[in-house]
Amino acid sequence: MVYGICDDGGLSEPLASVAHQGSGPNKERQERSHAHSFTQLPKGGLAIACDLGLDRLTSYRIGSDGGLERLAELAMPAGSGPRHLAVDPEAQFGFVTNELDSTISSVRLDAIGGQMELLDTQPAVPAGARDGNHCADIQISPDGRFIYASNRGHDSIVIHAADPRTGQLSLVGHVPCGGATPRKITLTPSGNTLWSANQNGDCIAIFRRDPDSGMLSDTGRSIEIGTPMCVRFAH
Repeated sequence: MVYGICDDGGLSEPLASVAHQGSGPNKERQERSHAHSFTQLPKGGLAIACDLGLDRLTSYRIGSDGGLERLAELAMPAGSGPRHLAVDPEAQFGFVTNELDSTISSVRLDAIGGQMELLDTQPAVPAGARDGNHCADIQISPDGRFIYASNRGHDSIVIHAADPRTGQLSLVGHVPCGGATPRKITLTPSGNTLWSANQNGDCIAIFRRDPDSGMLSDTGRSIEIGTPMCVRFAH
């Protein structure tokens, strides 16, 4: 669904909408389409929908009138459940959290035509922790070198380095999220700190980020708040 932003800050009537059809192999979670996120690329006027129910990414061009033109589709691993997408600053690569099989995928992007190519898929948690874990959010460092994703169940933030030439992922490490059920994570605009909204921990934990290694360290500071589900910075 696309809405316009009015002069007074309110929303217009819907300008466009699209619907996906189908299902996936996980009968409990993929009985129908579930377009979980819609992420606009930093250039090119394109956006990509992650459909958790169909194991599919779909790219769209957003018209000047708010219309949506479907461009391309990418089949993700069966039963993976793609949930959220982070895009590198040059819009060359996208990185996807797959909720249902606890993996992270990298995808090559064509910011002109909307074509996508699956490049790599790596575990988001150790093998013994995959049962009962569900990936949630994903963020990319301002320089595009490091990927951060939240794990609900394992209650951690996984860090991968991303090769700037190939998009291949390599594990840096895991850091406890500072609470329970990290649903949303976000980097400050400077990239110096990462905040984790721990839904069942009733807190937002704050981590310091090393820009060279990509690692996170707990600052010992947190914001107590009931059932935080999302935290964003305006910039």
